[in-house]
Amino acid sequence: MSLYTFFGCLLVAYGPILSIFFLYIALSAQHVLLTVASAFFCLIALLLSSVIWFLAKTVQSTHAISIIYSVGIQELLRWCYFLLIQRAEAGLNMVAKYPRSPYNKLEFGFVAGYGYALTTSLVSYISSLVESIGPGVIMCPSCPSASVFLISAVTTSLFSLLHITWMTIAFEGYSSRTWTGWAKVAWVVISHYGASYATLLNTSKTIAYGCVYAIVVELSILFISCALIGHSLNLKPRTTARRESTRT
Repeated sequence: MSLYTFFGCLLVAYGPILSIFFLYIALSAQHVLLTVASAFFCLIALLLSSVIWFLAKTVQSTHAISIIYSVGIQELLRWCYFLLIQRAEAGLNMVAKYPRSPYNKLEFGFVAGYGYALTTSLVSYISSLVESIGPGVIMCPSCPSASVFLISAVTTSLFSLLHITWMTIAFEGYSSRTWTGWAKVAWVVISHYGASYATLLNTSKTIAYGCVYAIVVELSILFISCALIGHSLNLKPRTTARRESTRT
């Protein structure tokens, strides 16, 4: 029965991002390089968070405080990675499949978000996945009828998709330099904190079905983020046509 749990949780947690890799990322060497670079920045963020957690011994068990600096460092490294991509954007566009496409920046953000998603999902869930092979089952405190392994797998899958959308929106926001752009960046930061704090409901012993509420919050943030990306995709052809008309 433990093997069934292992493979089921494995597919739930990593199925979506593995599908994205084989169907999209792996088809382009440029995408693979951008993914590896993004994963490196994410590893730096996780390393810094781990160092702070190790030094702050008095608040190691307080997850609410750990989320504050962990999310902040991830967002800071997300901005640093954007600055790196911005400096290399001309060269990246030259070797892109469509060098003059208005969607290239969104594509770079999507691929960079995949690097973040892959790294965070592997670091956060791989140890729990290995424990699911054991003979015992740990039940979720807020949802006693579900195991911690399954709830963590669903959370990992949702956060991997969220990181892809967050990076895409952040790239669009950083590059626009308008109030709408800063609003998108604010949404990324606020929703990242909101989704992270929602995970605390999984271990809550006082809130019944807290894991359900956490999943609903994460799904709602994912839906809104996808809607923002869709809105940006619809606006791209119009803004590009407007710029071309002003030049002529």
